[in-house]
Amino acid sequence: MQHSLLKGLNKVEQIANYSKARRFLNNPIKYTFAIAFKKLFYPFLKKEKVVFTRTFFGGNMQIALPASTDIYLTGGKSHPSEIRLAKFLVRNLKPMDTFIDIGAHYGYFSLLANEVMEQKGNIFSFEPSPNTYKLLKHNAALVKNINAIQQAVSNKEERIEFYEFPNLYAEYNTIDVNQFQQEDWFAAYAPKKQEVQAITIDQLVIQEKIMPSIIKIDVEGAEYKVIEGAAQFLQSNSPKIAMEYVAPHRGNKEHTKAHHSLLEMGYTAYLIDKDGYLQSIANINAYLEDEHLESDNIVYSKSLK
Repeated sequence: MQHSLLKGLNKVEQIANYSKARRFLNNPIKYTFAIAFKKLFYPFLKKEKVVFTRTFFGGNMQIALPASTDIYLTGGKSHPSEIRLAKFLVRNLKPMDTFIDIGAHYGYFSLLANEVMEQKGNIFSFEPSPNTYKLLKHNAALVKNINAIQQAVSNKEERIEFYEFPNLYAEYNTIDVNQFQQEDWFAAYAPKKQEVQAITIDQLVIQEKIMPSIIKIDVEGAEYKVIEGAAQFLQSNSPKIAMEYVAPHRGNKEHTKAHHSLLEMGYTAYLIDKDGYLQSIANINAYLEDEHLESDNIVYSKSLK
């Protein structure tokens, strides 16, 4: 199973690295449709197109274009950091594990985790955005082990303000909209303010009687609140944390606070290498700047055993 999934991810990476002409030749009909929709129709209509596609691990998935054009054309999330994160999950999740997916979007990593765990694990997928959650709920219904939850994960159990962008920028849905107000696209694709319920990890593990082995965090500025709301559990337990960490020039105050909080609880930070293994990292900010990266997925672990 692990070998076939890693082979599939290598194929996703290969297609992602094709030239435009090669990607077109790989699947002319899908490529023409996806690119035409993104470049010609979406800027005018500003409305997403919901489609079905096949993932590299063999399952059907409902997505919306243009946000998930990469999944539509390659079978997986194709940014290098996402490919490496997928490889990490493939190498580390096991049957009967519990995986928490915070910021699950349409459920790609949740569906992959279910496949890695041979449909024998337990998955909690959190997505507060109403439009995004609709597709997550549909995809979760295709398998029995994914619990799709339309809530934010934070440091308190309360109602909070949440901002949902139009589909093209849905990856930036956030509780802190100020971080994007200077972007060129912001005026044309302003978000809608929503009110959503928040829960903490400390509450979740007690409520559901679970012991997660891996927690994935992709929350666009709410990182420290997620960690703060998990402090009681993390101080006495050792799940691995896979957290998106943005570069200093993008404003990573909350990531830095989360990072130091995890270090104080006995965690060590690691990069994920091209094969999905962990490599220790001393200075994440310097690494991101030296490599000219906007962001990367950093894994925190108390032990590599």
